[in-house]
Amino acid sequence: MGSGAADIAEIVSDVRERLPGLPQGSKLEPEQARFRLFDSISAFLKSVSQRQPLVLVLDDLHWADQPSLALLQFVARVLGGARLLIIGTYRDMELSRQHPLAEALGELTRERLFQRVLLRGLTQDDVGRFIEMTSGNTPPRGLAEAVHTQTEGNPLFVTEVVRLLVQEGTLTPDSSPSGRGETGDGESWTLRIPEGVREVIGRRLNRLSQRCNEALTVASIIGREFTLAQIRPLVEEITEDRLFEVLEEALSSRVIEELPQSVGRYQFTHALIQETLSAELSLTRRVRLHARIAQALEDLYGDDAESHAAELAHHYSQAEAMTGTEKLARYSLLAGERALASYAYEDALAHFEMGLVARDIPLSGTETASDDEAAALLFGLARAQSSTLEGHRLGEAFNNLSRSFEYYAEAGNVALAVAAAEFPIAPLRNLVTGAPELMARALTLVPPNSHEAGRILSRYGGVLGVVKCDYEGAQQALGRAIDIARREGDLPLEMQTLTYAAAVNSNHLRWQESVENGLRAIELAPGDENIWSEVDSRFWTAKSLLSMGDLNGARPHALVMRDLADRRSSPRQLANNGFDPITLLSCLEGDWKAGRGYSGRVLEVAPLQPQFLLSRVLLEHETGESAQGEVYLGRLLEAMGRPGPDQSIAAARVSMAIAAIARVTGVPNRLDIAEAAAQAVLLEQSVVPFRALYANTGLALLAIQKGGQSAAEEHHAYFQGQRGTMILSVISADRLLGLLSQTMGNLAQASEHFEDSLTFCRKAGYRPELAWACCDYADMLKERDAEGDPAKAVSLLDESLAISSELGMRPLMERILSRREILKA
Repeated sequence: MGSGAADIAEIVSDVRERLPGLPQGSKLEPEQARFRLFDSISAFLKSVSQRQPLVLVLDDLHWADQPSLALLQFVARVLGGARLLIIGTYRDMELSRQHPLAEALGELTRERLFQRVLLRGLTQDDVGRFIEMTSGNTPPRGLAEAVHTQTEGNPLFVTEVVRLLVQEGTLTPDSSPSGRGETGDGESWTLRIPEGVREVIGRRLNRLSQRCNEALTVASIIGREFTLAQIRPLVEEITEDRLFEVLEEALSSRVIEELPQSVGRYQFTHALIQETLSAELSLTRRVRLHARIAQALEDLYGDDAESHAAELAHHYSQAEAMTGTEKLARYSLLAGERALASYAYEDALAHFEMGLVARDIPLSGTETASDDEAAALLFGLARAQSSTLEGHRLGEAFNNLSRSFEYYAEAGNVALAVAAAEFPIAPLRNLVTGAPELMARALTLVPPNSHEAGRILSRYGGVLGVVKCDYEGAQQALGRAIDIARREGDLPLEMQTLTYAAAVNSNHLRWQESVENGLRAIELAPGDENIWSEVDSRFWTAKSLLSMGDLNGARPHALVMRDLADRRSSPRQLANNGFDPITLLSCLEGDWKAGRGYSGRVLEVAPLQPQFLLSRVLLEHETGESAQGEVYLGRLLEAMGRPGPDQSIAAARVSMAIAAIARVTGVPNRLDIAEAAAQAVLLEQSVVPFRALYANTGLALLAIQKGGQSAAEEHHAYFQGQRGTMILSVISADRLLGLLSQTMGNLAQASEHFEDSLTFCRKAGYRPELAWACCDYADMLKERDAEGDPAKAVSLLDESLAISSELGMRPLMERILSRREILKA
């Protein structure tokens, strides 16, 4: 297992028992810990497969939970080239579109990481051979045909029916429809075969003794698996020896089977047998049994009950009408915390919600927790939500975190108040109001220069700069956090703080400073231990480099992020953002296929992500796929109308998208919507500069579209500070300045800006933008019509046509061809 043994031991206790000298796993953020576990398991499998080819068989995947399926997806992506064959079996009849396995298979299909082998029903000949192997006798053809017809070759049905026939003594050497040994092929067999498998199972159970059925009924309420110790106190008036006899009866009938390498542990041979038994009970008796089981298991586990919290929570939830809610809430909390520790965020979410519902505590709102248990449930819920909710809903997670923080602060529990305040409930890109105020209050609870203060100041500086648009305040907080981190020798804290600093710099359009802080954070990265900071530091570094026109510098970071996103199983926001820089880079260099592929992967799971929708809207219109572009624009408009942290981000992008589309297509649609969206962003109380830049870009393009000279002059002054930069994949600042100067009537100034845009785009390798700059510059030269301008315009159009033809930019090609005809005329 190598260095990953300690991580695997955190959830597989047998590993620690066999390797007692293992160190305790380090305390990491949930998403970091989950990645580390998954990576350790993958490394172990890869190491084993290097010695000899390895086959791993996973049975009954339809019963797998979401965290287990997330691990399967992770292993499949990481070990695609290893000498490892994973075979998974599942019943497709169990799958709906919403089933977790269906979603997992969809992801694997998109990655082309697996091959589906459909197991069809048994043929009539197969059924005949199966009957022969089971009974030891060659069946008459009529019998095989009858069994095949009644079961339609379903292996489960065939198996259960044939076992029933064997038990009833029907399959003997003299078998015949009449029991007289008449075996003519033309004879018609009349079989007492049930219509459904439940009836088959029921008839098998009816052949067992009453005592055996009673014991199995109790076991069915315990679950698919059960132990002798669990059912012993629950089966009344029976000795241990008699209970063994009862279980031996069930074993001999193949209703249950012993689990290998586990004395006294059994499982039903099929889940439908368990379900058939439990479904025969009345609701009242089922509730009473759950209550008895819960109390018996609690007594059985004793001091180790916490390790079985999920099991106990399940039984107490089913028995709530009899047992009340106290133990249900307690075990739900313990089960949720254990699920978080095992990186099973979806399970944790369900446990915390169940505990809160049991306590009659709202799952949303602003009501402060009333006691320690309520605060712990809300804090747990917030942490689980932060790893499972989409970006626009992260405000819900923050509200629940705030409800727990308020209780801890009022109760004087400083340690837990600090833990809540510093928890990264959402990436800085997902603006969550209220975060700065909560952290400011948390700072009053700790000594100013303490290690705890440094942890709070780190994230506080980030939210001050992004949410509050307070650049100076952010710099002070971040500087103090770095000083404390260095004093304490806390490299992860220093890396995290530098990452936040890069985010603040980028949001305030300080591209070079963002790159410098991002690169320093990357240098401090200890590896996979702080995956969140590694992803975010590269995110801001790559985005800032692309803004500065350094495509080659940004590419390595974008590729690393892409690979990290490929390997991520959670949280959702981190994985999605991992594809942002590589999508932008692909569009900037004109690799439309890659741009569609990367954006499509995110939009399949998060169809209203504003940054990916903008890239896709522009991409489709640039390549002449206007109808498809309108679909994505519709989604972007929908995202703008959806309340939440993404609303302002979506509005800024709507203004740019509509204005850019009008310029590409020449059709001025929805300009009023674009203007209103941009104005709404600029009227917000705290507008971070990068969002103001995007809103102003939309307004500047609208001013050019409408020919507004005074508006063009105002925007020209604003964009002077952005010379030599690229505004996402929309337009270079220099080309925008050239168009604004042309609108103002200052053609000499426009020429300078267009020359700068050509230089910028050629150096950066932004070929689509270069093609547009050539075309727009040619238009300006045609308007000026000075000596040498027509010839230069033709040359620029030729260059633009060559690029747009190669890249398949049909609207621009048509535009160029029409202008060349005019110039020739």
